[in-house]
Amino acid sequence: MKMQIRAGLTAVALTLAMGLAGCGHYTCSAGFGASTCNTSGGGTGTTGNGIVYTYLLAETGAADGMAADSLNLSANSFDQENSFVAPPLPSGLPADGGTVVVNLPGQTYFYAPFDNGSLYGWAINGTTGALTAVAGSPYAVSGGNAIAATPSGTYLFVSDFATGEISAFSINASTGALTAVAGSPFPSGIAAAQMTTDGQSKYLYITTGFGGGAQIAALSIDSGVLSTVAGSPFNFGVSIGKILGENSGEYLVGISGVDSNIYVFGITAGTGVLASGTAFATASIPINIAVNPTGTFVYAFDGLSTPMEGYGISASGVLTAVAGSPFTGVNLNAGQFDQSGLYLFGTAQGEAAIDFGPYGVDTSTGQITALTYELGGFPGGSFAVSDLTDAP
Repeated sequence: MKMQIRAGLTAVALTLAMGLAGCGHYTCSAGFGASTCNTSGGGTGTTGNGIVYTYLLAETGAADGMAADSLNLSANSFDQENSFVAPPLPSGLPADGGTVVVNLPGQTYFYAPFDNGSLYGWAINGTTGALTAVAGSPYAVSGGNAIAATPSGTYLFVSDFATGEISAFSINASTGALTAVAGSPFPSGIAAAQMTTDGQSKYLYITTGFGGGAQIAALSIDSGVLSTVAGSPFNFGVSIGKILGENSGEYLVGISGVDSNIYVFGITAGTGVLASGTAFATASIPINIAVNPTGTFVYAFDGLSTPMEGYGISASGVLTAVAGSPFTGVNLNAGQFDQSGLYLFGTAQGEAAIDFGPYGVDTSTGQITALTYELGGFPGGSFAVSDLTDAP
């Protein structure tokens, strides 16, 4: 990939690594592995057919607003899509609030909010990687600081860190267009820096970000309407900067960004109340985490010298290190899976990291391997990863 890297990315990379409260550099992906991959590599994510597109937001000026890369399995290549035409983005490209990719029958959609109060949505052409704005895009939102979607692909949420309000939208399954839910925006009760849903689309959970406090807010989702779970916000005595759901809807996993642990919180069935978190020791201090779409593996990234780590999560919420973890040669700041779970796309370690690219995933063992493709330029903002098979 030949994407131009400018000096401004150094400061942006530092912000990503620090995970400041309210910053937009969290990525998430709805769908939780609902797609089926047609690769023939025995689940190792290194051979097969199909294309995975990645979309990179660069916060260095409107002219650099977005670039696209493609992992082409048939051609065995990873490179920049030189013919990609970046869609219109906010003037001056304000900070993004992360990305969401939603798989719906016959079409995959990509959404990204910005902290000027705008939310953009595009349909992904799975053959060319081209993006087409969904009807009504861009939409007005409160804040635009973080984004989440239900795994079912039915509802989408955008937060305002300053007010704690959550803008809620229903997603049109045929067009990807968004409609504001009646009563939106809804109060969360805390400064809303990062969000995730449980794996069953029943609850939305919110943190104040790294260094922002020890509270996790919980809201129930009823036809898109958000209401406060009894006892929310929950205080566990440790600052939890980032949380993610897993497929069963029984647990949240989280990190503080300041200690060597991954925390697993139980979700009480029927109420969404969070149980006290169980701490599982890690080899480093994670600044980012990712959950494989299979729902059975959790990964941690420290952004420095320790390679990324992988853990299996059992039906009882116990984490056990994957064989070979930490994975030698895979040192990352952050990572995001394609929705088949066969490929991890990551940004390289360090405050001035300039590498971005794919890594192979064995979905049966959870092991991660560095592929032989030449890595490309680091995205200045968040990035989004399309699905291997579901986009037309």
